[in-house]
Amino acid sequence: MYVLAIDGGGTKTLATISTCRGQIMALAETGKSNPTSMSFEQFTETITELINDLKRQQPHEFQHITKCHAGLSGVTENNNEEITHALLTSLLPKDCQLSLSNDGLNALYAGTLGQPGIVQISGTGAITLSIDYSGRIERTAGWGYIFDDEGSGYDIGIRTLKAVFKAFDKRGPETLLTAAVLEYFQLQSVPQIIEVVYGEAHPRDTISPLSKIAIECAKRGDGEANTIIDQVCYVFYQSIDACYKKNPFTDKRVKVVLAGGVFNELELFIKKLITIDKKNSNQYDFVGAYSLPVGGAALAALKLPSKEAQLFIDQYNASMKEFLTN
Repeated sequence: MYVLAIDGGGTKTLATISTCRGQIMALAETGKSNPTSMSFEQFTETITELINDLKRQQPHEFQHITKCHAGLSGVTENNNEEITHALLTSLLPKDCQLSLSNDGLNALYAGTLGQPGIVQISGTGAITLSIDYSGRIERTAGWGYIFDDEGSGYDIGIRTLKAVFKAFDKRGPETLLTAAVLEYFQLQSVPQIIEVVYGEAHPRDTISPLSKIAIECAKRGDGEANTIIDQVCYVFYQSIDACYKKNPFTDKRVKVVLAGGVFNELELFIKKLITIDKKNSNQYDFVGAYSLPVGGAALAALKLPSKEAQLFIDQYNASMKEFLTN
Protein backbone atom coordinates (compact mmCIF):
# COMPACT_ATOMS: atom_id res chain seq x y z
CA MET A 1 0.00 0.00 0.00
CA TYR A 2 1.31 3.45 -0.97
CA VAL A 3 0.21 7.01 -0.19
CA LEU A 4 0.24 10.01 -2.51
CA ALA A 5 0.71 13.43 -0.91
CA ILE A 6 0.30 16.71 -2.80
CA ASP A 7 1.07 20.21 -1.54
CA GLY A 8 0.26 23.01 -3.94
CA GLY A 9 0.40 26.79 -3.61
CA GLY A 10 0.75 29.98 -5.55
CA THR A 11 4.39 29.35 -6.47
CA LYS A 12 5.08 25.62 -6.71
CA THR A 13 3.52 22.19 -6.19
CA LEU A 14 5.29 19.23 -4.61
CA ALA A 15 4.09 15.62 -4.56
CA THR A 16 5.43 12.31 -3.24
CA ILE A 17 4.59 8.65 -3.35
CA SER A 18 5.65 6.96 -0.12
CA THR A 19 5.13 3.76 1.79
CA CYS A 20 2.95 3.84 4.88
CA ARG A 21 6.16 3.77 6.93
CA GLY A 22 7.48 6.97 5.37
CA GLN A 23 9.89 5.72 2.71
CA ILE A 24 9.61 8.04 -0.31
CA MET A 25 9.50 6.19 -3.62
CA ALA A 26 8.92 9.10 -6.01
CA LEU A 27 8.99 12.90 -5.86
CA ALA A 28 7.75 15.41 -8.43
CA GLU A 29 7.64 19.20 -8.55
CA THR A 30 5.88 21.60 -10.87
CA GLY A 31 4.59 25.19 -10.88
CA LYS A 32 1.68 26.78 -9.06
CA SER A 33 -1.61 24.92 -8.73
CA ASN A 34 -4.07 27.47 -7.42
CA PRO A 35 -7.31 27.02 -9.40
CA THR A 36 -8.48 30.53 -8.46
CA SER A 37 -5.51 32.24 -10.11
CA MET A 38 -5.18 30.17 -13.31
CA SER A 39 -7.46 28.91 -16.05
CA PHE A 40 -9.09 25.49 -15.83
CA GLU A 41 -6.92 24.36 -18.74
CA GLN A 42 -3.72 25.50 -17.00
CA PHE A 43 -4.77 23.89 -13.73
CA THR A 44 -5.61 20.60 -15.46
CA GLU A 45 -2.30 20.62 -17.32
CA THR A 46 -0.32 21.29 -14.12
CA ILE A 47 -1.97 18.53 -12.08
CA THR A 48 -1.83 16.04 -14.96
CA GLU A 49 1.86 16.76 -15.52
CA LEU A 50 2.55 16.26 -11.81
CA ILE A 51 0.71 12.92 -11.59
CA ASN A 52 2.21 11.62 -14.84
CA ASP A 53 5.71 12.47 -13.61
CA LEU A 54 5.17 10.32 -10.51
CA LYS A 55 3.67 7.57 -12.64
CA ARG A 56 6.71 7.54 -14.95
CA GLN A 57 9.07 7.28 -12.00
CA GLN A 58 7.32 4.39 -10.27
CA PRO A 59 4.64 2.80 -12.49
CA HIS A 60 4.20 -0.29 -10.28
CA GLU A 61 3.94 1.64 -7.00
CA PHE A 62 1.61 4.18 -8.61
CA GLN A 63 -0.93 1.50 -9.43
CA HIS A 64 -0.94 0.45 -5.75
CA ILE A 65 -1.64 3.89 -4.27
CA THR A 66 -4.56 3.42 -1.87
CA LYS A 67 -4.70 6.85 -0.21
CA CYS A 68 -4.17 10.39 -1.48
CA HIS A 69 -4.48 13.79 0.12
CA ALA A 70 -4.14 16.95 -1.96
CA GLY A 71 -3.84 20.22 -0.08
CA LEU A 72 -4.03 22.98 -2.68
CA SER A 73 -4.31 26.74 -2.36
CA GLY A 74 -7.75 27.92 -3.45
CA VAL A 75 -9.21 24.42 -3.76
CA THR A 76 -12.03 25.05 -1.26
CA GLU A 77 -13.25 28.20 -3.04
CA ASN A 78 -15.64 28.81 -5.97
CA ASN A 79 -16.61 25.17 -6.54
CA ASN A 80 -12.95 24.28 -7.13
CA GLU A 81 -13.14 21.31 -4.77
CA GLU A 82 -15.58 19.48 -7.06
CA ILE A 83 -13.48 20.22 -10.14
CA THR A 84 -10.25 19.10 -8.46
CA HIS A 85 -11.82 15.93 -7.06
CA ALA A 86 -13.08 14.94 -10.52
CA LEU A 87 -9.68 15.65 -12.11
CA LEU A 88 -7.66 13.68 -9.58
CA THR A 89 -10.13 10.80 -9.57
CA SER A 90 -9.61 10.48 -13.33
CA LEU A 91 -5.84 10.33 -12.88
CA LEU A 92 -5.51 8.06 -9.83
CA PRO A 93 -5.99 4.29 -9.43
CA LYS A 94 -9.65 3.27 -9.28
CA ASP A 95 -9.94 2.39 -5.58
CA CYS A 96 -7.74 5.18 -4.21
CA GLN A 97 -9.25 7.05 -1.23
CA LEU A 98 -8.99 10.76 -2.05
CA SER A 99 -9.31 13.74 0.29
CA LEU A 100 -8.87 17.46 -0.45
CA SER A 101 -8.20 20.57 1.61
CA ASN A 102 -6.71 24.03 1.52
CA ASP A 103 -2.90 23.79 1.55
CA GLY A 104 -2.96 25.28 5.04
CA LEU A 105 -3.99 21.90 6.43
CA ASN A 106 -0.73 20.41 5.11
CA ALA A 107 1.29 23.00 7.00
CA LEU A 108 -0.79 22.46 10.16
CA TYR A 109 -0.33 18.70 10.15
CA ALA A 110 3.39 19.12 9.42
CA GLY A 111 3.60 20.80 12.84
CA THR A 112 0.98 18.89 14.86
CA LEU A 113 1.66 15.48 13.27
CA GLY A 114 -1.92 15.12 12.19
CA GLN A 115 -3.46 16.39 15.41
CA PRO A 116 -5.83 19.35 15.93
CA GLY A 117 -4.40 22.85 16.25
CA ILE A 118 -3.94 26.18 14.53
CA VAL A 119 -1.50 27.13 11.79
CA GLN A 120 -0.34 30.64 10.97
CA ILE A 121 1.08 30.69 7.46
CA SER A 122 3.10 33.62 6.23
CA GLY A 123 4.95 33.59 2.94
CA THR A 124 4.18 35.84 0.01
CA GLY A 125 0.62 35.79 1.40
CA ALA A 126 -0.76 34.99 4.85
CA ILE A 127 -3.64 32.92 6.23
CA THR A 128 -4.66 31.37 9.55
CA LEU A 129 -6.38 27.98 9.72
CA SER A 130 -7.53 25.67 12.51
CA ILE A 131 -8.94 22.16 12.81
CA ASP A 132 -10.61 20.78 15.94
CA TYR A 133 -11.09 17.21 17.20
CA SER A 134 -14.27 16.78 15.15
CA GLY A 135 -12.36 17.64 11.97
CA ARG A 136 -14.07 20.98 11.47
CA ILE A 137 -11.87 23.50 9.67
CA GLU A 138 -12.04 27.26 10.16
CA ARG A 139 -9.95 30.05 8.64
CA THR A 140 -9.30 33.73 9.12
CA ALA A 141 -7.48 36.29 6.95
CA GLY A 142 -5.75 35.54 3.67
CA TRP A 143 -8.29 37.36 1.51
CA GLY A 144 -5.78 38.73 -0.97
CA TYR A 145 -2.80 41.08 -1.03
CA ILE A 146 -4.73 44.14 -2.24
CA PHE A 147 -6.70 44.63 0.97
CA ASP A 148 -5.66 41.83 3.36
CA ASP A 149 -2.83 39.31 3.86
CA GLU A 150 -1.53 41.30 6.82
CA GLY A 151 1.69 39.86 8.18
CA SER A 152 2.65 38.38 4.81
CA GLY A 153 6.01 38.91 3.16
CA TYR A 154 4.36 41.49 0.95
CA ASP A 155 2.83 43.30 3.92
CA ILE A 156 6.17 43.36 5.76
CA GLY A 157 7.82 44.62 2.57
CA ILE A 158 5.28 47.45 2.28
CA ARG A 159 5.84 48.42 5.92
CA THR A 160 9.59 48.38 5.25
CA LEU A 161 9.31 50.73 2.29
CA LYS A 162 7.07 53.08 4.29
CA ALA A 163 9.72 53.27 7.00
CA VAL A 164 12.45 53.96 4.43
CA PHE A 165 10.54 56.76 2.71
CA LYS A 166 9.46 58.32 6.01
CA ALA A 167 13.09 58.34 7.14
CA PHE A 168 14.12 59.92 3.82
CA ASP A 169 11.48 62.66 4.25
CA LYS A 170 12.38 63.19 7.93
CA ARG A 171 8.83 62.11 8.79
CA GLY A 172 10.24 59.18 10.70
CA PRO A 173 13.42 58.12 12.49
CA GLU A 174 16.57 56.99 10.73
CA THR A 175 16.76 53.26 10.24
CA LEU A 176 19.14 50.54 9.08
CA LEU A 177 16.41 49.56 6.66
CA THR A 178 17.39 52.39 4.30
CA ALA A 179 20.91 51.19 3.58
CA ALA A 180 19.78 47.56 3.51
CA VAL A 181 17.03 48.20 0.94
CA LEU A 182 19.30 50.32 -1.26
CA GLU A 183 21.94 47.60 -1.16
CA TYR A 184 19.36 44.94 -2.01
CA PHE A 185 18.15 46.85 -5.07
CA GLN A 186 21.71 48.09 -5.85
CA LEU A 187 20.59 51.72 -5.87
CA GLN A 188 22.23 54.96 -4.80
CA SER A 189 19.24 56.92 -3.48
CA VAL A 190 15.80 56.32 -2.00
CA PRO A 191 13.78 57.97 -4.83
CA GLN A 192 15.26 55.42 -7.26
CA ILE A 193 13.24 52.72 -5.47
CA ILE A 194 10.08 54.02 -7.17
CA GLU A 195 11.30 53.01 -10.62
CA VAL A 196 12.13 49.50 -9.39
CA VAL A 197 8.80 48.97 -7.61
CA TYR A 198 6.80 50.14 -10.61
CA GLY A 199 9.00 48.31 -13.12
CA GLU A 200 8.19 45.32 -15.33
CA ALA A 201 7.84 42.78 -12.49
CA HIS A 202 4.66 42.56 -10.43
CA PRO A 203 5.05 44.84 -7.38
CA ARG A 204 4.12 41.92 -5.11
CA ASP A 205 7.09 39.90 -6.40
CA THR A 206 9.40 42.91 -6.03
CA ILE A 207 8.27 43.93 -2.55
CA SER A 208 7.75 40.58 -0.76
CA PRO A 209 11.48 39.70 -0.52
CA LEU A 210 12.04 42.89 1.51
CA SER A 211 10.54 41.03 4.49
CA LYS A 212 13.89 39.27 4.86
CA ILE A 213 15.60 42.66 5.17
CA ALA A 214 13.19 43.78 7.88
CA ILE A 215 13.75 40.57 9.84
CA GLU A 216 17.52 40.81 9.52
CA CYS A 217 17.55 44.46 10.64
CA ALA A 218 15.29 43.56 13.57
CA LYS A 219 17.83 40.93 14.64
CA ARG A 220 20.51 43.65 14.46
CA GLY A 221 18.48 45.75 16.91
CA ASP A 222 17.06 48.38 14.57
CA GLY A 223 14.14 50.15 16.24
CA GLU A 224 11.99 50.63 13.13
CA ALA A 225 12.51 47.06 11.96
CA ASN A 226 11.57 45.72 15.38
CA THR A 227 8.46 47.92 15.37
CA ILE A 228 7.44 46.34 12.05
CA ILE A 229 7.94 42.79 13.37
CA ASP A 230 6.10 43.68 16.59
CA GLN A 231 3.19 45.02 14.54
CA VAL A 232 2.89 41.93 12.36
CA CYS A 233 3.18 39.64 15.38
CA TYR A 234 0.22 41.46 16.90
CA VAL A 235 -1.63 40.96 13.60
CA PHE A 236 -0.77 37.26 13.68
CA TYR A 237 -2.00 36.98 17.24
CA GLN A 238 -5.30 38.68 16.42
CA SER A 239 -5.88 36.27 13.54
CA ILE A 240 -4.88 33.23 15.62
CA ASP A 241 -7.20 34.30 18.42
CA ALA A 242 -10.06 34.92 15.98
CA CYS A 243 -9.55 31.48 14.48
CA TYR A 244 -9.59 29.95 17.96
CA LYS A 245 -12.87 31.71 18.79
CA LYS A 246 -14.41 30.34 15.59
CA ASN A 247 -13.23 26.85 16.44
CA PRO A 248 -12.79 26.58 20.24
CA PHE A 249 -10.73 23.72 21.64
CA THR A 250 -11.27 21.76 24.84
CA ASP A 251 -7.55 21.68 25.61
CA LYS A 252 -6.19 24.29 27.99
CA ARG A 253 -3.25 24.87 25.68
CA VAL A 254 -3.43 24.84 21.90
CA LYS A 255 -0.52 24.19 19.56
CA VAL A 256 0.03 26.95 16.98
CA VAL A 257 2.27 26.05 14.05
CA LEU A 258 4.21 28.87 12.36
CA ALA A 259 4.80 27.99 8.72
CA GLY A 260 6.06 29.75 5.61
CA GLY A 261 9.14 31.63 4.50
CA VAL A 262 8.58 34.62 6.81
CA PHE A 263 9.13 32.31 9.78
CA ASN A 264 12.61 31.15 8.71
CA GLU A 265 13.85 33.09 11.76
CA LEU A 266 11.45 31.14 13.94
CA GLU A 267 12.81 32.04 17.37
CA LEU A 268 12.44 35.79 16.75
CA PHE A 269 8.71 35.40 16.09
CA ILE A 270 8.08 32.83 18.81
CA LYS A 271 9.66 35.11 21.42
CA LYS A 272 7.50 38.07 20.41
CA LEU A 273 4.30 36.00 20.16
CA ILE A 274 4.87 34.45 23.59
CA THR A 275 5.20 37.96 25.04
CA ILE A 276 1.86 38.95 23.50
CA ASP A 277 0.19 35.72 24.63
CA LYS A 278 1.31 36.20 28.24
CA LYS A 279 -0.47 39.55 28.27
CA ASN A 280 -3.65 37.94 26.94
CA SER A 281 -4.95 34.37 27.12
CA ASN A 282 -1.65 32.57 27.77
CA GLN A 283 -3.02 29.48 26.05
CA TYR A 284 -0.94 28.96 22.91
CA ASP A 285 2.19 26.89 22.33
CA PHE A 286 4.01 28.30 19.30
CA VAL A 287 6.07 25.76 17.33
CA GLY A 288 7.66 25.25 13.94
CA ALA A 289 6.97 22.38 11.56
CA TYR A 290 8.51 18.92 11.76
CA SER A 291 8.55 18.53 8.00
CA LEU A 292 7.75 20.15 4.70
CA PRO A 293 4.00 20.70 4.19
CA VAL A 294 3.89 17.77 1.76
CA GLY A 295 4.69 15.55 4.75
CA GLY A 296 1.63 16.98 6.45
CA ALA A 297 -0.40 16.02 3.38
CA ALA A 298 0.78 12.43 3.75
CA LEU A 299 -0.32 12.45 7.41
CA ALA A 300 -3.70 13.87 6.38
CA ALA A 301 -4.16 10.90 4.06
CA LEU A 302 -3.04 8.27 6.59
CA LYS A 303 -4.69 9.60 9.79
CA LEU A 304 -2.17 7.93 12.10
CA PRO A 305 -2.10 8.00 15.93
CA SER A 306 0.48 10.39 17.42
CA LYS A 307 3.28 7.86 18.05
CA GLU A 308 2.91 6.26 14.63
CA ALA A 309 2.77 9.71 13.01
CA GLN A 310 6.06 10.65 14.67
CA LEU A 311 7.73 7.47 13.39
CA PHE A 312 6.31 8.08 9.93
CA ILE A 313 7.50 11.68 9.69
CA ASP A 314 10.99 10.83 11.01
CA GLN A 315 11.39 8.27 8.23
CA TYR A 316 9.76 10.59 5.71
CA ASN A 317 12.18 13.43 6.54
CA ALA A 318 15.21 11.13 6.35
CA SER A 319 13.99 9.73 3.06
CA MET A 320 13.29 13.24 1.70
CA LYS A 321 16.81 14.37 2.58
CA GLU A 322 18.30 11.31 0.88
CA PHE A 323 16.03 11.77 -2.13
CA LEU A 324 17.01 15.42 -2.61
CA THR A 325 20.77 14.80 -2.27
CA ASN A 326 20.85 12.00 -4.85
